[in-house]
Amino acid sequence: MNNLKKQTKVNANKLSGEFYFQSLLQEAYLKGILSPKESERVQMECLKLLADCTERFTKGESSSVRVEIAQGIMASSLFTIGIYLKSLPDVDAALFDIENEPIEKLYEYGLLVLKRKVNVARYFYNRVCKSKFKTPNHAYTITIDQGFSPFFETYEINFHAHEIPSNIDYQLIHPVTDLAGVEFVIKYLESLYYENLFCSYFDANIIHEVMSGYDIGYQNLLDNICEQVFLNALGRQLLNAPLLPLDFSPTDLNILENKLKNLSLTQIQAQLKAAAQEVMTALFITNPSLKKYLSASIPKITTSVYKGLATHSLNKTFVPRYNPTIKPLVHYNMGIKMDDATYRELVTEFLSCRFFDDKLAIIKEHIKTLADMEDLLIAGELDPIEAAMVFDLLEDIELAALTKRHPLHPAIDAIDYSPSEIRLQKNLDAYLRTLPQDRLAKILGMTTTIEVV
Repeated sequence: MNNLKKQTKVNANKLSGEFYFQSLLQEAYLKGILSPKESERVQMECLKLLADCTERFTKGESSSVRVEIAQGIMASSLFTIGIYLKSLPDVDAALFDIENEPIEKLYEYGLLVLKRKVNVARYFYNRVCKSKFKTPNHAYTITIDQGFSPFFETYEINFHAHEIPSNIDYQLIHPVTDLAGVEFVIKYLESLYYENLFCSYFDANIIHEVMSGYDIGYQNLLDNICEQVFLNALGRQLLNAPLLPLDFSPTDLNILENKLKNLSLTQIQAQLKAAAQEVMTALFITNPSLKKYLSASIPKITTSVYKGLATHSLNKTFVPRYNPTIKPLVHYNMGIKMDDATYRELVTEFLSCRFFDDKLAIIKEHIKTLADMEDLLIAGELDPIEAAMVFDLLEDIELAALTKRHPLHPAIDAIDYSPSEIRLQKNLDAYLRTLPQDRLAKILGMTTTIEVV
């Protein structure tokens, strides 16, 4: 009973997944569970195991190898022992075996576990291949089609068990961390299978248009596809609308913003958590592992939604679908700019005006094209109230053209724009928010079909 009480001192949550055996030994020694004599015995047996493995590595032809090779063999051996110890019911059982079994035996048990785990990895890989959906995203396609071939062809459990011979570029919703070797591969493939399984509830063409709305060049990105599909499904559920289109109109986005903008982070998470359960019910998702996987992404998704609200870029979170094969229906010409000398003279006069009525008079008399208006809005150093009075002079199609060219970018992207451009973005965004909902929806709708030239 005293021995059992002593062993429960180790907190399993503090142990490393990648270096399980080493971390367990360290914790057990620090907590007094392993005596100095027992710890020394384990170390000496590990060194003997290294010598035996090195002899097998050289096929008995040499008793010495380069330092980096020896370090790799030792890392592989300790990883293999850790694999076995993690397969036991709990930390107490692992410590019992360390105290009562030779290290060489633990290593042999670990090799058996590794062989079973390679079969598990192959099982999930087959499931991933069968559930793979069609997408032009290179990272997703290449990772599945080619990335795991090196692992199944060259993974070697005797001397390189801790290594991951594979080419994995595609990012998961939940990155795999603190795992190595076959355990990393299993966790990655299992996660990717759940993501494929969720995406299978939607047509591949719809997914393609969702991701094209996220970024027209998404085929070259490493960004996760399933997360964006899930986000759009959650947004549709928050609207109490059918999930299938996975699309949002400007009016939809305004409704979502008004619904969420005054909520705290905790309240938004509660709304998304409830929406996630409703999405899974609507799609008849019954796989408990998939449900758990999706639910675990809610905190991360909550942060994305909260940032989208804070930066007035909710359309970058719940993205409207975009079909890149459909050309814009409207071509809007910004007009010819006045010559540089005339423009510089006009701007100088504009900035020197004391009263804004005089500035408006200059605009009405001299600004004849939207191209010149755009330049003046950037250079004119207008405050939000002044800018709003200028925007009042414009027609809806002109406001749509400016919105297309100057959407409000989050602070993270601000480095790409000058302070004057950012001021225009903010002034235009503030003005649009004062418009009636129907007019705003009309203007934002134009931005999806207009091509500014």
